[in-house]
Amino acid sequence: MSTKENKRSSNKIIAISILIVLVIVNATWMIISKYPGSLMALIFYVFVAFLFWRKNDFRAGIIMGIIGLIIHVCELLLQGIADLGRLELVFFFANLILPIPLIYFSYRAYKEVRDTGDSFNKI
Repeated sequence: MSTKENKRSSNKIIAISILIVLVIVNATWMIISKYPGSLMALIFYVFVAFLFWRKNDFRAGIIMGIIGLIIHVCELLLQGIADLGRLELVFFFANLILPIPLIYFSYRAYKEVRDTGDSFNKI
């Protein structure tokens, strides 16, 4: 495997890994929380993970990363974090910070898929 192929696969692996962490964080947060937001995030991140895995559609990661970042920045500015417990703070900041590298690595993976012409995996 050449260096260029390693770089390609590393961007995809990093983007998918970030997405898996977000799925785990939101699933755990859903179990311990009384708020429905983590369930909605879990559903969307699982859907995006499916698109990554089956279709190499990394644009979905870019879009979901932007949406997740905007939602959590708005929550931080409008509601604050005073009502959150320690573990919920960890989950909140994971949801606030992880969309940034998700956007970056999804974009890099999208560019690689677009440049190589491998837009969809064969089923």
